[in-house]
Amino acid sequence: MTEKVKAVVMVAPGKVELQELPYPDHLEPGAVIVKMEMSGICGTDKHAYMGEVTLYGGTETEQDMVYPTVHGHENSGIVVEMNGTGSEIEYSGKDLKIGDRVTNCPNVICGRCWYCRNVHGYPYCAEHQGIGMTYYSNQFPYIVGGWGEYMYLPPKAWIYKVPEYIPVEYACLVELFVVAALLDRAKEYGAYGGKGFHFGDTVVIQGAGAIGMMMIAKARILGAGKIIALDPMDKKLDLSKEFGADIGINVSKYTNEELVQYIRDETEGRGADVVVETVGRPEVIPVGLEMMRRGGTYMETGNFVDTGATVELNVHRHIAAKNALIFGNTNHPHDGYYAALEMMWRYRHEYPFEKLITHRFRLDQAQEAIKKSFEEDALKVVFAP
Repeated sequence: MTEKVKAVVMVAPGKVELQELPYPDHLEPGAVIVKMEMSGICGTDKHAYMGEVTLYGGTETEQDMVYPTVHGHENSGIVVEMNGTGSEIEYSGKDLKIGDRVTNCPNVICGRCWYCRNVHGYPYCAEHQGIGMTYYSNQFPYIVGGWGEYMYLPPKAWIYKVPEYIPVEYACLVELFVVAALLDRAKEYGAYGGKGFHFGDTVVIQGAGAIGMMMIAKARILGAGKIIALDPMDKKLDLSKEFGADIGINVSKYTNEELVQYIRDETEGRGADVVVETVGRPEVIPVGLEMMRRGGTYMETGNFVDTGATVELNVHRHIAAKNALIFGNTNHPHDGYYAALEMMWRYRHEYPFEKLITHRFRLDQAQEAIKKSFEEDALKVVFAP
């Protein structure tokens, strides 16, 4: 096996380098090494590039992404080494073996704290670590992220065996679709006084990026009525209709007041039943709450990283008087990967998931890849070593 691994290392805010890192000289019990096929650039990675590194701010889980590190948590790769039996390592006990394709959940949890023992499915761990975020590349095991030739998946990582018929692109994108389980959570509240997410509801998605597209598809699968996508780029709005949106609104052409009125006009004057924020900037939240009907549901999933920005809300107007149901979301269910892969495959003829990958780069094009990920025409930018 090779002694060195080429990997893209984020060494500081605004700086990435292609480096040669040590290939791990041993595997901890339960660890796996995969040969990378594809790894995405997530909004979280872009925040780290901008120096915005705080995750889970204000909670006992608060931590910063680190430098230097190998980013990449949306992954597809082939198992080349593992220390332990496949049925013990693989998430659901499948017979994992050398040569199998896998993907992984980014979260690594302790299994001992109150959250691990009391909250099923969602990793709220007080000792959380993040693959592609919080492991230093200058210390063992060096390559705990997908932006390289190989990736080390540490013990307790959730590793999912990908069925042979699932293409590499779906394996790389599945984490995004699992995030759309946020809409499943809203379904749980559907019996309470018109709250939650009901069959036939009008759903507004703020932001037609890759996560936004997955939210649109999931909303359609779950029985949404009218789906309205908001974005400043017409090209993305056009694609959103291929994912199930009925209307695409270019927000750059309207004031906030005009935008709210547009949504009300489309909903018999009430406002949207459900609004989902996927932009990742807090300044869109007040207008999102304005366009939501009384008793509606607002779902916040874009602001995963603390940008330091704040917004002003009128608590009476935006929350209390509206009887708003508000979901915060910083994690996705680790038990949702198999269902998400299967549903992507079942709906492959309805929704062009592969179109979400708009740009592919080699590892030696790291700076170009990062730059492209910030440009408006980019949905999902990936490294394909």
